[in-house]
Amino acid sequence: MRVKRMLSLCLALLFLFCVQTPIQAEPLKHRVFYHGSREEKVIALTFDDGPHPRYTTEILAILEKYQVRATFFVIGKNLELYPTAARALLQSDNEIGNHTYSHPHMQYISTENLMEEINKTEEIIASLGGKPTTLFRPPEGAKSASHLTVVSHLSYKTVLWSIDTKDWAHHSPSSICKTVLKNVKGGDIVLFHDYVNPPSYTITALEYLIPMLLQNGYRFVTVSELLGQCSSSGEESSS
Repeated sequence: MRVKRMLSLCLALLFLFCVQTPIQAEPLKHRVFYHGSREEKVIALTFDDGPHPRYTTEILAILEKYQVRATFFVIGKNLELYPTAARALLQSDNEIGNHTYSHPHMQYISTENLMEEINKTEEIIASLGGKPTTLFRPPEGAKSASHLTVVSHLSYKTVLWSIDTKDWAHHSPSSICKTVLKNVKGGDIVLFHDYVNPPSYTITALEYLIPMLLQNGYRFVTVSELLGQCSSSGEESSS
């Protein structure tokens, strides 16, 4: 009988502890950004998978020609392979984001390995004279709640896109331009790649698109500038 009383008392105390100690009712929510405020005619051009010894250099030349800034989501391994192109990019007036070290398939990577991928890329950026990054783009845009937890823990914003040019699929310059011009709106984040297996038509498309969009009244900004303009940025809360 005494044992039963003690057991009942322990269960009661445990119940009271659980009632008095609030448990988080909602899981932690993570913000994933697809576009910025729609209130102004501003666009953020983004380039994934670089640097590339040829294409990154050519893209930088075009951006400088039109006095346009963009955001480059770099891969750590390519920073190591092409240090000259990497330094030129990191020393430019453009923004840098983290795109992992080896561009892994996200569905097969653990949270521990993802953290290693991000941190390793950050270390390489620092070793080449770059500044710490605050933006992360998952390879192929794949994401899960556990991966987003890692990204949030490391104090990054997860950034995807609102327009995919599909330049990686070797679409023609006219097809790339048509995709952008048909769908473009203020606040868009446009996805390009500065590392594509040849042939790449990104350069030719940019030579047409940038002056055309400038003529149409659009202004080009970095992703951080785009997201910082208004709290109503296009975002998704994932739990």
